[in-house]
Amino acid sequence: MQVVAIVVGISLLRLVRYSDNRGVIRTARKYRRRRLGALAILLTVIALVVSVIYVVVRDEYPAKEIPEPSMPPVNSEGYQEANLISEDEFTRWDSLSASQIQDFITDWGYGCRSGKAKAMPASTGVSRANGGHENQEVEVPCLKDFRASLRPHDPDRFCPQPVAGGDNLTAGEVISQVSQACRINPKAILVTLQKEQGLITVSSSRLTPRRYEIAMGYGCPDHTNCDSQFFGFGTQVYYAARQWRRYQADPSLYDVQAGKPVTLGFGPNTHCGSKEIIPQNWPTAALYNYTPYLASADALAGLSDECAQPGNLNFYQFYKAWFGDPRQGGGEVLTRKALAQRQAQQKTEN
Repeated sequence: MQVVAIVVGISLLRLVRYSDNRGVIRTARKYRRRRLGALAILLTVIALVVSVIYVVVRDEYPAKEIPEPSMPPVNSEGYQEANLISEDEFTRWDSLSASQIQDFITDWGYGCRSGKAKAMPASTGVSRANGGHENQEVEVPCLKDFRASLRPHDPDRFCPQPVAGGDNLTAGEVISQVSQACRINPKAILVTLQKEQGLITVSSSRLTPRRYEIAMGYGCPDHTNCDSQFFGFGTQVYYAARQWRRYQADPSLYDVQAGKPVTLGFGPNTHCGSKEIIPQNWPTAALYNYTPYLASADALAGLSDECAQPGNLNFYQFYKAWFGDPRQGGGEVLTRKALAQRQAQQKTEN
């Protein structure tokens, strides 16, 4: 009987403990729900506070106070007029992906304000042309926000891969498609967009539809009108890259050839003077066929006039500033953040 009583007692004790544990568990669950509810309320309050701070900061520091885009500092150190870029670097078509190209454009276009015009015509290559109503203007988008149309192109002996084309493409997607098709480094295209029309950093009233129509300066010889059949961002990028390859494929058809002496002027008129050089490779020859001027002493000094044509000098300087020495290649892409850190370090050292 004692054994039975003990067993029953133990069983009753376990039952009581079980009941107590269930109560504890229910209480713990209740407290957990309360804690989760309190956490949700706290997160909501934090979100509201952040929103208020954002509005205050936005109103106190409006977008117009953000500096407009600008180039990093450039210099002509190391410039060699007969050797602007190596063949390996010029043809490294896979140096940047479409997203990396767009990231570069977005980074260096930070602070860009759209321009204003009576219309954003189809001749700009914009994905959807837009004309303003009477007495109204339309926005001219910054390159980072631009959406373009690109016609498909079949492969040929200059651009051996097809161009798929498309609509509503970013500038990065257009450049990437053309780079892959024509086997041209997208960095060379980016630099040329800046050299010809300043499209990476141009902003506000200086941002006009015309800059997109002749984005790469293709089909725009000196002393004559630009050829309208080549107007439009995507068309300009494709035919400029293709033309560089034409210079390589048919060198005898053009004035400047690799390894052969050629006399080039310092400007479009003979009174600007000239000089003989021997281009060391076909990409350098191609760039001079595309922009047939040498950099004069005035251009090297940073002056700009009829006889100080900095086109190919700027190609070298812009390339070096953003991507490293174009004759060596493989340099890291300069970001605005990296530039700010470099400048801060230089101030500390000085």
